[in-house]
Amino acid sequence: MSHHIIEGTVNIGGQDHFYLETQGSLAVPGEGDEMTIYASTQNPSETQHKISHLLNIPFNRVVCKVKRVGGGFGGKETRSIFVSCSAALAAYKTKRPVRVILERIDDMMTSGGRHPFKGVYKVGFSSEGKVIALKIDLYSNAGYASDLSIAVMERALFHVDNAYYIPNVLANGFVCYTNLPNNTAFRGFGGPQSMAICETWIEHIAHYLKKPAHEIRELNLYKEGETTHYSQ
Repeated sequence: MSHHIIEGTVNIGGQDHFYLETQGSLAVPGEGDEMTIYASTQNPSETQHKISHLLNIPFNRVVCKVKRVGGGFGGKETRSIFVSCSAALAAYKTKRPVRVILERIDDMMTSGGRHPFKGVYKVGFSSEGKVIALKIDLYSNAGYASDLSIAVMERALFHVDNAYYIPNVLANGFVCYTNLPNNTAFRGFGGPQSMAICETWIEHIAHYLKKPAHEIRELNLYKEGETTHYSQ
């Protein structure tokens, strides 16, 4: 049984990838319905697949080449593909090479970024600071489409404990659609938001008990033989 219970809400803002090279792609038509794509992308296979579907041509008629990427950080995993598709469609129709490169402001307005998160927590703990139970609801701003938001939320739910053993966990994740550009993969993939929320309630416990936060952290760190809330 918990001796003390605290509750709170944490808001984590979004973040732009701000890769040095903006989204860009060059589409070069070949013989018949062949198409070669030179793309700044982290996902050449999906680029190939989506262009094949868009142009209604066999998968093996599309070649995607990535010589180098001027930064990505997750922002060119899926969000680069609509640029490549735009170039490919124009090249297919005109039978001429087409290059599409976004200006910085257009890139930032359309390509999404790190998901903003809201965490609502309720934590039970002993007078020594040992965490007994955690109930947490996570809400993410997906934007107008899901993109990778479900997977990002799944990863966030794995990290609600950060590095601490919590015997009783109830964690819920809610992906919220809004009227903004859809957010996407970003380094950490939901983990940083969830861990930042965790560290907030650790600090909250320390403040409540008037103890140094590092003592609360050390007391609750995972020890050999303990398992996570997802059975690892």
